[in-house]
Amino acid sequence: MLRRYSYFLPNLTESWFLIGALAIGGSIFGAVAAIFINMIFPGFSGWGEIISYPLIFIPPAALIYFSVRSDERITLLKGETVRVSVEINKPNFGSIGALLSFILILPLVFSFNLVTEPLTSWMEVPQFFKDFMLQIQSNKISSFFTIVIFAPLLEELFCRGIILRGLLHHTTPAKAIFWSALMFGVMHLNPWQAIPAFLLGLLMGWIYWKTRSLWIVIFIHFINNGFSYFITILFPEIPADFGFADVIPGNYYYLIYFLALVYTTAVIYYLNKLYGKSISSKI
Repeated sequence: MLRRYSYFLPNLTESWFLIGALAIGGSIFGAVAAIFINMIFPGFSGWGEIISYPLIFIPPAALIYFSVRSDERITLLKGETVRVSVEINKPNFGSIGALLSFILILPLVFSFNLVTEPLTSWMEVPQFFKDFMLQIQSNKISSFFTIVIFAPLLEELFCRGIILRGLLHHTTPAKAIFWSALMFGVMHLNPWQAIPAFLLGLLMGWIYWKTRSLWIVIFIHFINNGFSYFITILFPEIPADFGFADVIPGNYYYLIYFLALVYTTAVIYYLNKLYGKSISSKI
């Protein structure tokens, strides 16, 4: 099925339309679905989100489907036989290989978050997010599926596999990565999550550009969300604005921050040096 969508390469305007369809149409669609599910199965508290969360991607998926079908009909009418196609997942880890990439990127997720934390730690946590944290603690299993499983799979397919892949075809890597990361932040619909999502989106976008691997960015997203989920579940007394600076004492924080900065810089430099050809059509 994904092979058909390899022909869908959205430009910047089309990408924003997809984000709008997700943010507006998807939110309405998901909310209505959750209400009906909870009405039909009132005893299954929290499970409505497992079903309703994937449904928010139906509006943008419908736009993509009809766009692909329309392009297919136009191609047939014109009698053309060649269509531009860029595969959604075609891993190329260069001389470093997949295994070492995953090994290096696992701690990179934490070091990158630690290094970028001062850029977001000044913001006050909105009340609705505090309520969301309480909801996670009340609905552990359903929240696990939604946050740790569905979100990495669906959001990476959408933001990197569809949007970034398309932008890389139409513009330079720097612009494509920036815009896709910005859209990734916007789709979270609140500044407190949007800025960290934007920063992580830059990292995941760069790695997807270099490797063309959808699974490695899903892995990054999985680790990031999984860590936050288990901290919330295992330590419910920790406030929503909890950060590394709150648990690492005194001067040790500055030492660990420095080591994290060195590791982040070194790994990105190393990966950039050893990864192979990118998927961008413009350099």
